[in-house]
Amino acid sequence: MSDSNLTYLFAVPYAGGSATATYTRWGAFLSDDIKVTPLELAGHGRRMKEAFLPNIMDDVEDLFNSIKPIALTSAYMIMGHSMGTIIIYELLKRIKAEGLPEPKGVFLSGRNPPHLPYHGEILHVLNDDQFLNRIKKIGGTPDSFFEFKDLVKTFLPILRSDYRKIELYQFQRPSEYFATKFVFFFSDNDTHVTKPEIFEWRKYADELQVHDFSGGHFFINDEVEAICNVVNSIAKANYLCA
Repeated sequence: MSDSNLTYLFAVPYAGGSATATYTRWGAFLSDDIKVTPLELAGHGRRMKEAFLPNIMDDVEDLFNSIKPIALTSAYMIMGHSMGTIIIYELLKRIKAEGLPEPKGVFLSGRNPPHLPYHGEILHVLNDDQFLNRIKKIGGTPDSFFEFKDLVKTFLPILRSDYRKIELYQFQRPSEYFATKFVFFFSDNDTHVTKPEIFEWRKYADELQVHDFSGGHFFINDEVEAICNVVNSIAKANYLCA
């Protein structure tokens, strides 16, 4: 299939995560005409040798430059979890300001809308032991990881950098509105989100669709096939309506 017939699914990672490691396996469950395209942050995954960017807005500009050539010529969608949802919101603002075509669908999970106050504990100021203990409680990382000092030494700066950026992020009013569909994946045991508040994502888009799951904050790693089925259905609906 030629690239011109593909719909690209840009995928933004969560704090401490690698987009490549998290999303590449999604390709096995997506339709043949959807190409998952991980958006790796500087200092993460295959870009680990690069320096971290200092704040969310620098990451947004970096990712915008990556997607711009494709957004100009091809249909695309965007997926992000937790910290990734804030990056997506700011990225959509950048896309709109540039006058680029907006995505055919925006898939979100793991965080309430950006205009709502962040109620979580501020972690990036804690010492290493305290910080790692909190990360362990959040889940998503095997307990065995914390037993390997070299791994911890490698990934601790990545986690600290991401938590610092997201905890210092300042939402700028007024909020932006986008002519696209938002789809939110809600998990019942995710303490980072609440059911009433996630519906406020509808303030940003033409339509909000919510899909319910069971699990904790990192349920997206366990529900890949079900989530991809939703992505496939959205892409198909867009195609049929084109």
